[in-house]
Amino acid sequence: MKNYPAVKFTLLIMAGILLDKIIPVTAHNYFIYFISLVSVFFIALLFSFQKKSIINKFSPVYILIILGSVFVTEFQKPNYNFLPQEIEKQKDFKARGIISNIELRREHEIVLYLDADSASFPGSVFYKKITLICRIRDENKKNLDSLYNAILPGNTASVKGLFMKGNNRRNPGEFNYNQYLCEKGISGILYVYNVKDINILNKHDAKIQSVIFNVRKSIDNEITNLHQPQTAGFIRGQLLADRSNIDYNAVVEFINSGVVHILAVSGLNVGFIVLIIMIVLGRFNVYFRSILMILCIIVFLVLTDSQASIVRAVVMSILVITGFLTNRSTNIYNSLAVSALIILLADPAQLFDPGFQLSYSAVLSIAVIYPVFQKTISNSGIKNKWIKYILLFIGISLCAQLGTLPFTLFYFGKLSLVSLFTNLIIIPLSGVIVGIGIFTLFLNLFTPLLASFYAAGNDFLNSVMFYIIKMAGSSEHSFLWIRNFSVLDGIIFYLFLAVFLYALIYFESKIAMLIVCILVFANVLVLCSLDNKNLLPDNYLHVLMVDVGQGDAFLIKFPDGKTALIDAGEATLNFDNGERIILPLLNHLGIDKIDYGFISHVDLDHYGGFISLINENKIGKIYKPYSDTSFSKDIKLEKFLRANNIPVNYYEKGIIKLPAGRIYILNDYSKNVKLTTNNGSGLLKILYGSSSFLFTGDLERRGEIHYINSYGDFLKSDVLKVSHHGSQTATSEEFVSRVKPKISLISDGIKNKFGHPSGIVLQRLSQSGSGVLRTDKYGAILLRSDGDNIFAVDWRNF
Repeated sequence: MKNYPAVKFTLLIMAGILLDKIIPVTAHNYFIYFISLVSVFFIALLFSFQKKSIINKFSPVYILIILGSVFVTEFQKPNYNFLPQEIEKQKDFKARGIISNIELRREHEIVLYLDADSASFPGSVFYKKITLICRIRDENKKNLDSLYNAILPGNTASVKGLFMKGNNRRNPGEFNYNQYLCEKGISGILYVYNVKDINILNKHDAKIQSVIFNVRKSIDNEITNLHQPQTAGFIRGQLLADRSNIDYNAVVEFINSGVVHILAVSGLNVGFIVLIIMIVLGRFNVYFRSILMILCIIVFLVLTDSQASIVRAVVMSILVITGFLTNRSTNIYNSLAVSALIILLADPAQLFDPGFQLSYSAVLSIAVIYPVFQKTISNSGIKNKWIKYILLFIGISLCAQLGTLPFTLFYFGKLSLVSLFTNLIIIPLSGVIVGIGIFTLFLNLFTPLLASFYAAGNDFLNSVMFYIIKMAGSSEHSFLWIRNFSVLDGIIFYLFLAVFLYALIYFESKIAMLIVCILVFANVLVLCSLDNKNLLPDNYLHVLMVDVGQGDAFLIKFPDGKTALIDAGEATLNFDNGERIILPLLNHLGIDKIDYGFISHVDLDHYGGFISLINENKIGKIYKPYSDTSFSKDIKLEKFLRANNIPVNYYEKGIIKLPAGRIYILNDYSKNVKLTTNNGSGLLKILYGSSSFLFTGDLERRGEIHYINSYGDFLKSDVLKVSHHGSQTATSEEFVSRVKPKISLISDGIKNKFGHPSGIVLQRLSQSGSGVLRTDKYGAILLRSDGDNIFAVDWRNF
């Protein structure tokens, strides 16, 4: 490590940051922590003086650096203020403070950050500094335009709206958004649905931030005016590090095809800028060209909000350029270490940021592995230079993917099978699109008409790129799901990758190399599977009440592996539970297809999510109430189901027999009793051994009486899905006394506008001796039955 002093120092700093993460310094353990580390230091110091000591003489210095890093990390942690934990959702929430940042305009909203010095809602006032994300929406687009053109960072504003904390991990496999916000010092999100609810009290602005914001806004406006929305969203992401206008499904396709790194502004973008300057200013003096390069990439750094990946690339580029100008060679490992050190000293928490990890693992793996690959290609005897160039380009892509693979699997859970092919096409094509985009912006300053022709050509190239990505990423064969990938799995992968590289360098025998490859591959597969946990193991009945807010969704897995979904939550313009909650949940659990889809009744908060699931070919067959030709939503649903060739069965009294368990459909229309939409809900009873579950949809009291008269004691069940989210129009005393549930499940949204669940219903269930589990209080609820007993499973431990 003598030639890599920066690497050594940075690794010690990282060790201190990791140590503080594992064993944080607190007021309670501060003294013990300090004494322990100082003791280790002096022991190392004593041993280092021994002539035959195995401890390096510099060990005390290393320990001092780690110790210093721990305390610097601890002291650099911001002292954030937050609202009390019990405030999860609150309407008529008012906040007053300074606008610290404004994001670029989105199609339907403006997003800004408010550093509030006071906040209030009916009955409570808080006088402490908190940070809020304000999402401002208005049906009138002109109102949003006027506000966007009027506000600047540094303005003092008063904002009123609906406050919500970020979602905790409320379903298996979900991202803990609230924890992420808290780590950024953000208390929550304030939703504003009328521009009139934000008032600018003081137009004093922060000069530097305002200049940067106006420049970013101006560039964004030009990009938007010149290009089609899809192209504008991509170029904005590449030049201004804001990909909010890229469609959610398009991002998924980028992930599936292995080119999602294109969307993350990184060294690739800096490389494009350097390449453009070299091409344009190729005949200029080398010093002038180099200085201009440095200035341009610094400006790019500022315009992209100084993200970690850009800081890394900019620092490395400046080191390389200055080394060239001063005739000094630069070492890529030391350059990487210096850039990482600058970022970590400014913000130690960046070490745990996915962007930081992906960026540095990619570049480091290229630095380590690519020379081996390059040497292999050079010694291969290939004479055609174009084939060599293509192979070397593939080598760079392969090296980057190997280095980032553990992080990719940990954060995305997908292994792209087409990434080498797509990167070969998409990386140069995206570079051309970015280059033309920059040139078009410059040309627009002088001749807008000519710029529009270039923009039209760029729109075509961008549509080709997105088409290739869609074709590569939309197929279910384009990637593999790799679930349960842990930190330990990542460590195992890197250890065996090191073994493989060692063999590649020092083993001359091809047979020996083949044996090493097989052993490495087999060991990685076996060892990485040892800590895998299965949330829904076979031979049990599982009932998962999915948290879909104010709606219903129950995922059921039978002992033989068959699956059912009773309702799928709501789907609106702003949020689709099927797409954003249930589909990722199915992928996380390894469920490829739902065998039985039950729509309890045709209300949007029950059937809406099924639309996305059917579009993704996730539903085998559907059970629903008979079609109501007077109900437009039902007519549209029936037409949609037919268009997608989904077999439809209508609720009729009967039994679905399974190898392990039965589903009783209790709807009985033979008595010619006319029921409302809610009372026509599918009434399902699931039996497995002696365990029983009753699902009621939005059944109301009249329907309950009807089924009491029809089935009597057969309604008795261990678990009751409480009807209509706990509304007082249902779960009558007569019905509860017949069902006699031991556990009652209520699916409802946090502080929903309907006031569900009703206090009367909760009291009635409590008096009957039933335990109550609610999504608004606990998130998703998982019950498991072995046929005799039913017990709750804490899915957060998996």
